[in-house]
Order: sequence, then structure tokens, then C-alpha cells
Amino acid sequence: MKTLIFVSLLAAAGMLAQTAEQSTTQSTTTTETKHHGKKQKTDSTTTTSASDSQGNATSNTTSTTTKTKRHHGKVKENTTTNSTTTEQH
Repeated sequence: MKTLIFVSLLAAAGMLAQTAEQSTTQSTTTTETKHHGKKQKTDSTTTTSASDSQGNATSNTTSTTTKTKRHHGKVKENTTTNSTTTEQH
């Protein structure tokens, strides 16, 4: 009976010693309008970070810029997307 209690306590201590996985996401969007709505610029940034129980960390950042120009009923739009991923072991 004493060995069963000892093994149970040992298993519980092992579970408590593990590090939990963590994940966070942060998003930011900014819109700027000029010349009575004829020009519009939207910047969007999303950052996602995660870590696992072995201490490995991953971070992903995605930046998007959209520019819209209206002239005589025509719409011209330009979108640029950049993505960066980093890993730490």
C-alpha cells in the first residue's frame, strides 16, 4: 500500500513539473483616408507566438499593406504581404 501511494505521488509530481504549451496572437489594423476618400491605405499586422513543453518557441509575423486609389470611377488597388517565421530551440 505504501508503494502505491509513493508511486502515485511520484507520478503527480512529474505531471506538475511539465511546462504547459502557450500560444498568443496579436493583431493591429490601421486605416488612413486622404483627399475625400479618393486615396486609402490600410496596414495590418498579425503576430502569433507559440511555445511547447520542450522549450521550443515559434513566432510568425504577417504584415499586409493595401493601397487603394480612386480616379474618375476607376479603382486601382495594390496589396503587399510580408511574412516572417522564427524558431528557437
